[in-house]
Amino acid sequence: MRGNATPGALATSDRLPDLNLLRLFVALVEERHVTRAGSRLFLSQPAASGGLKRLREQFQDPLLVREGHELRVTARAQELYDAIAPRLEELAAAVGAASPFDPAADSRIFRLGCTDAVAFAILPPLLSRLRTAAPNCSLAVRIGDYQTLSNQLMHGELSAALGYLGEELPANAHIRVLRHAQWAVLRDPSTPSVATLDAYCTRLHAMVTPRSGLGDFVDALLHQKGLSRRVVLGVSSFALLSVTLPGSDLVATVPDFVGERLALRAGLAVEPPPISPPSLPNSLAWSDAQDRDPAERWFRKQVTEAFTGVFGRG
Repeated sequence: MRGNATPGALATSDRLPDLNLLRLFVALVEERHVTRAGSRLFLSQPAASGGLKRLREQFQDPLLVREGHELRVTARAQELYDAIAPRLEELAAAVGAASPFDPAADSRIFRLGCTDAVAFAILPPLLSRLRTAAPNCSLAVRIGDYQTLSNQLMHGELSAALGYLGEELPANAHIRVLRHAQWAVLRDPSTPSVATLDAYCTRLHAMVTPRSGLGDFVDALLHQKGLSRRVVLGVSSFALLSVTLPGSDLVATVPDFVGERLALRAGLAVEPPPISPPSLPNSLAWSDAQDRDPAERWFRKQVTEAFTGVFGRG
């Protein structure tokens, strides 16, 4: 019987599941939903279900049982979770540091979380680098903001996070600032310039917002001057500006590197804003568990070089 074999929560068998299965187990217990747990780890629903089946066989326990429309965690699963979850990243760090990596021969998935602005510019050169140097590896990209990316990094769902990451990263995160972005205003070239504050405030605005709000630091700056603007459109992606700004009288204030690329792609005019928003730090962050892993260190080098190749340093 299990209780008579070896004491302790992890004494179900002589061999633990691999790290990927343990990550899935933690996600399953926290989400109590197979599809959502799989999504956290970039797994399809069938792959997550298959992983749950292997975990049940390994631990000789149902782990999650259905009660009505919900999944309930078994007592054994909770016992295992309490033992595994606090040690998972430490275990991953130890295993990763001892694992050799040959990019030309290795086969793995690198998981990058990034803001929409950075993804818009960096993905083509990054994918090209990976396809050349690591042809058997894959890249999974998750778009988020400084709040969601920080949470995903904390839960071990990402190899690294890239973009504006705010100030709420996990305490054990490593961070490297790659560039401070300035700002630009995009508009249809047939519309008047917004070089003055009066023209800027008079025009209708579009903005990119990951949430439902239609205000940001620009509105705060204008408020300090006793001014305001009217935002009539909020979209979740910078790419959507390329189909909403042409032919309209809207303007959008965006990071300079996004403005340059959208101007070329959609035939938009780009100009400096008549206000001076603070520069936007774009950083690369990763968890302590990934810090010494040779594969992850190699991947971060590719991300950094792709980023600096597009944006330069500073």
